[in-house]
Amino acid sequence: MNSPLQENEKETLAELEARAHELESELAGIQSAIAILRARMNNGHTPATGVEVPLAPAWDTPIPISAPPQSRPAEDEGNEGNIYLQSLQPYHALRNKWQLGSGLEEAQDDSEAGVEYTPPAPVATELRIFGLLPDGQPWEQRIPFAQVAQAEGVILGRDPSVADVALTDSSISRAHLRFSLNEHGLIVNDMGSTNGSMVNGEPLSPYDNGHSLQDGDSLTLGQIHLQVEFI
Repeated sequence: MNSPLQENEKETLAELEARAHELESELAGIQSAIAILRARMNNGHTPATGVEVPLAPAWDTPIPISAPPQSRPAEDEGNEGNIYLQSLQPYHALRNKWQLGSGLEEAQDDSEAGVEYTPPAPVATELRIFGLLPDGQPWEQRIPFAQVAQAEGVILGRDPSVADVALTDSSISRAHLRFSLNEHGLIVNDMGSTNGSMVNGEPLSPYDNGHSLQDGDSLTLGQIHLQVEFI
């Protein structure tokens, strides 16, 4: 069984042989045309050659070339006996055939070898809020982002009857903060608390449009300092 390379060489050889036959026919036509022109110049009549002069190249659509056509030199303009022939257009189809697909296997191997796999970034599913209470006891609460994404969000406050997350301390208002999600990510709102709230040391305005909250930010609610983490 022949390899793909051998099959490609056979096809190319057949095309080259066919092209050589076409060039032979064209050469015979050109030689006939030269003989006709010389006969007309010498004795004013056309010899009987028996060979039909082709009116156009063998291929249907001429291929443009970058080199400009050769023109008759200025000093020879008065010499009507000279005949100037322009080179035939190169046959690009077979020439390009050798370039199509050459080195394709190496390029594919190099591209695959040079691409490093980058694992997808982990997606956080929970909001972790943690810190120390005034008495030194650790406090932590984990809230699923699916719960934060609800229309009412998640309220943190002192009163369990109005707050989703209760934090019992006298410096915390009954409904102190609200966590919610929008197109920018996690945001936090102060709900008009008595002792106020801060994010990274910056005070929050009560009932503002929401302050963006990032992984690792710090929260201050009254006398309690907390930290947020996306996990």
